Amino acid sequence: MSKEGLRFDWHPILQADFINDLAAEVMSTVEASRTSTRGSTKDALIVRTQQQLIIAKHLLSALYCAYSTISSKKTLTRISVIKKTDGYSGDKTKYPTRIHYSFRHFSEVYKALEQLNWISIEKGEQGAGYTRIHAKNRLKSTFKAIGLVWAKQEPKPLEELIVLRDRIETKPKKSHHQKAAKKAAKKYKKITLVTPDTPEVTAMANSLYSYNEFITKHCLALDASDNELYEIAKAMAGNKASADDITADLDFSRVQLRRIFSRGDLTKHGRFYNGWWQSVPSMYRQHITIDGYKTSEVDYSNMSLRIVYALQGIERDIHDDLYDIGLDSWIGGDDPRRKLIKVFINALMNDEQGNYKLKKSELSLLGLTHNELLALVLKAHAPIADQLTAGIGMQATYLDSQIAELVIKTMQAEEIAVLPIHDSFIVRTGYQRWLEVVMEEAFKAVTGGLVSTDADGSRLSRHFGLTKGQFSVEEERFAKDPSEGIVVGSALDFQMLFKETVMKKYLGYWELWRTKSLNS
Repeated sequence: MSKEGLRFDWHPILQADFINDLAAEVMSTVEASRTSTRGSTKDALIVRTQQQLIIAKHLLSALYCAYSTISSKKTLTRISVIKKTDGYSGDKTKYPTRIHYSFRHFSEVYKALEQLNWISIEKGEQGAGYTRIHAKNRLKSTFKAIGLVWAKQEPKPLEELIVLRDRIETKPKKSHHQKAAKKAAKKYKKITLVTPDTPEVTAMANSLYSYNEFITKHCLALDASDNELYEIAKAMAGNKASADDITADLDFSRVQLRRIFSRGDLTKHGRFYNGWWQSVPSMYRQHITIDGYKTSEVDYSNMSLRIVYALQGIERDIHDDLYDIGLDSWIGGDDPRRKLIKVFINALMNDEQGNYKLKKSELSLLGLTHNELLALVLKAHAPIADQLTAGIGMQATYLDSQIAELVIKTMQAEEIAVLPIHDSFIVRTGYQRWLEVVMEEAFKAVTGGLVSTDADGSRLSRHFGLTKGQFSVEEERFAKDPSEGIVVGSALDFQMLFKETVMKKYLGYWELWRTKSLNS
């Protein structure tokens, strides 16, 4: 999310009666404000009105999504708009991130919102930056009365689903100290390029459009109280992850995915982004629900390294812990040092300049210097050591995105919703083992290698906020007496239905929509 607020057209258009009613009011104001239709044919006027109605629905949907976003600061979330003509429907070779609407049509709708006194405006800097807006007066009170409700979304256009980015080197700050200038790492700025119009891109876009259309028919929520939702939002705000589309707000409207490629190359990166669940810290993801049902998360074991081994045609036992580099007193998956080693190895694979180092405190925990850690990693993975230091990370990430695409398509073909988190997937409990098989087969199909998977089961409400280690203690505690209930059997279904929460209301609106759609 931009510091200026998410751009309005990056929000979905909601298929909701209250949006339609509000949009009708906006269009009445637009029509009343028109001074002349001279020179316009009847057909042209009809087209203009239709296009402006879509814009009105988009702006109102965006304002509602922003209003209903759960912010860690408990403040109103803004949306941003561009007030310059070249930001709209311009030459895509010059403006690849342009908004796919007519600026003239947008301006008339925007002026109508101003005339109705429905938006609070914070202007951007002269000639630069975005203008930020949020709902006020009657629009705000309407949103407040409605509250957070589930609504069917219109699938995003095909042309917005595949994003191609690159980076350009920025000029370093001038320094009189030669040593400092020499030491300074290169800094880059991300830019968005025009996505080529190729059969491969079309196929990827169509596949993703199909998934988005499918997932917008499901209710993705959290089995959490209202206060717990704010706790999750706070944890998201404190998440320092640098991945694309990571947000610090809990916006349940962010369910449609897009694929982002890097370095101007459609065979680099390519992961799926934009799902709100991807920003939720792992300790809270066990409370995610799909259509009111509890879920499980299944992840690949040692995925990046196993991809590199598979590319070299080298088989490793699927039970080997590839993050075991020979440290003393190693205790496997629960070893607190394992996470640091994983971070280091993944960074090494993507560190083309060779500048990445763990923090001194982290190296101290490992009891190693940077050079000692590097030497142990390369020794433990001698057969692929040259690959680990050759910038193979982007290629490995592209292959894991291909695997993810295959998993998503396979599960969707069986009408089973899965939520991707790069090298893991969330699925309704009961389909966990099915997902594991699909994931292992997809890995083999793409890489030719073998892999194992691990699953994190669901948690009950009383386990909210427990770390993995704390939850393991609870599991051991109740292992001798299952009747005490950790999370088993029928206890997994519809946990959230028994609570009077924002999330229960959210689920209720989905159930109403589902009932209507089944009966229509």
